[in-house]
Amino acid sequence: MRYFAALAVLVMALAGCSRVVSGAPLPDQHPPGLALSADGYGIVAGLPDAPVQLELFTEPQCDHCAHFQASFGEDIRAQILSGRLTVTYRLLTFFDGGDTGYSHSVANALFLTVAPTVTASTYQKFVENLWANQDLARRGYSDGDLADLARQAGVDGSVVAQIAAGRSAVDVVAMDEHNTTALADTSSSGTPTVYDLHNGDIVDISDPDWLDALMRAA
Repeated sequence: MRYFAALAVLVMALAGCSRVVSGAPLPDQHPPGLALSADGYGIVAGLPDAPVQLELFTEPQCDHCAHFQASFGEDIRAQILSGRLTVTYRLLTFFDGGDTGYSHSVANALFLTVAPTVTASTYQKFVENLWANQDLARRGYSDGDLADLARQAGVDGSVVAQIAAGRSAVDVVAMDEHNTTALADTSSSGTPTVYDLHNGDIVDISDPDWLDALMRAA
């Protein structure tokens, strides 16, 4: 009996951990997260070593930005989740015409999401929700409205509560000034502007295949 027991142990050792488990693969337990850019005025969604690194300059009330998110937001989210794309959001607030207003509120809410409990994919979904509901800017809105859109995107409840309370997360005026200068440095003055950090040039987003082309080339 000792011989067969020893033989069984030897067979297991040689075979290794090779048990076959049926069913769908488990989801990634560590999906891409969020971070602040080095200057503190950008929100980095994705892995730091993703092969495609973009900056997106956008304004919460810009209708062209809303069309951009409606057209490409879901694909951007999928590529971020794959780990192959990172997008640094550079928010601007020029439609507010001052130091308060809807764009300021949206920018602050987005900075509140930079937390360990919020994934890059969830953040991107929140962006899509916000830009799809720009009509909030033209009627009475509250921080609670923004919190509702965050909740619908899957943002963690503790972060949703901070958005609802209007907690300050960033100096929005300083952010706008910094990102306006950064936009000018790309030789662009409008939104949305997508800047390829690896190639050092503006991406032609009028081409409907622009994202797929970048991913194929990476």
